[in-house]
Amino acid sequence: MRVAIFVMSLALVIGCSGGTDGIITLSGTLIAGSQTPYTKSLVPRSPPPDDGEPLVGYQLYCVVFADPPTAATGTADATGLVTLNLAAVGVAFGCFVLDDQDAAVATLVFMDGLESGQTITLTGAAELGTVTVDLGNGVAQSAIPLGGTLTGGGDVACPMGEWTATSPPKDGCPADLTTTFWIAQTTAGQYLMSFRVGPMRIGGSQECTDRVEPDVPVNVTDGVLSFTIAGDPTCPSQLIVGTMTPNADCTELTVEMHYSNCASCDQGCECDGALDCPMPSTTATRK
Repeated sequence: MRVAIFVMSLALVIGCSGGTDGIITLSGTLIAGSQTPYTKSLVPRSPPPDDGEPLVGYQLYCVVFADPPTAATGTADATGLVTLNLAAVGVAFGCFVLDDQDAAVATLVFMDGLESGQTITLTGAAELGTVTVDLGNGVAQSAIPLGGTLTGGGDVACPMGEWTATSPPKDGCPADLTTTFWIAQTTAGQYLMSFRVGPMRIGGSQECTDRVEPDVPVNVTDGVLSFTIAGDPTCPSQLIVGTMTPNADCTELTVEMHYSNCASCDQGCECDGALDCPMPSTTATRK
């Protein structure tokens, strides 16, 4: 299936005078392209345009880890060109792609050699070059530009920033289960989480894959974060409910999760029931 997008010659230009101080102008052209060698996400996306067609109406949405939070959105025109202005000079930010129905379809991941991250800080003019966005797994990938730094969010308010956790291998997959996620806050005050976790077997698949989910709403009550996401795609009623509790200096999150709507907990969570089934707890570390 043709499910990748290319953001051709995506450039970041720093404003340096007048009212543009601290503003990054982000622009690029969104067109459909060939599938990249990534695995499919948990929830299949609707088919995008054919290869080479512009993604008219798709949006690039970026959130700055600032206090107060700031964000900016640019919408692709008839040629696929999208431009946005972001107050992010020297301040960490992260981005994801929305489709023409305002649904988040991909998270932007920056690559620096073998390292990767979902947040970046820029202090001067920079160019990303080509960014490949794969709608099949919800990942957009870009090489980190010259002058850019992978960062976990910098000195921002708890719980914003980027986090990572490592657990023992899952489902017989050959590598440790690694979770990376970032938490941001919109200008309206809503917290959002974007995560990638794997390798794991999803929905009974024989293949070890990563699950990627952008734009997950997060509630914060008395400092404790809570969220709900879909569980097994073969069981629509199954949910995963989680809480994340930060330590005193907000360097770690204790993550507790459970399946809901289970008939039995013998195999983790059998479909269709009223039981809650526990999942292993883990600790996430702020990057």
